Amino acid sequence: MIMGKNTLMKTCINHLMSEPTEEDDDYEERKDTWKARPELDAVVRQLKGNTGIIFHNGDLTDVKEILDQQVREAPARVGSLAPDNVWVRSGPTGLDPKQTSFF
Repeated sequence: MIMGKNTLMKTCINHLMSEPTEEDDDYEERKDTWKARPELDAVVRQLKGNTGIIFHNGDLTDVKEILDQQVREAPARVGSLAPDNVWVRSGPTGLDPKQTSFF
């Protein structure tokens, strides 16, 4: 799995899509192997929010099984929606007001 900042991933993919020029530092490495890849533009357009890219040559059900095994709980964030209804009963929490930020 490849994870990275969207800006960095977009820069790398755009670098792959751009034809090498003699002014480029890596011109000698890329000049013979470069080919146009307009299909990567669709990938760049999808890089919004928290995005991870997975490259795989085999059956995607194998990847899904691995990802389903790696699910981790995360604390709620402002503006996020709960997958299920959540009811918190009123009453004392036993916590100092500074300790309730995770609610």
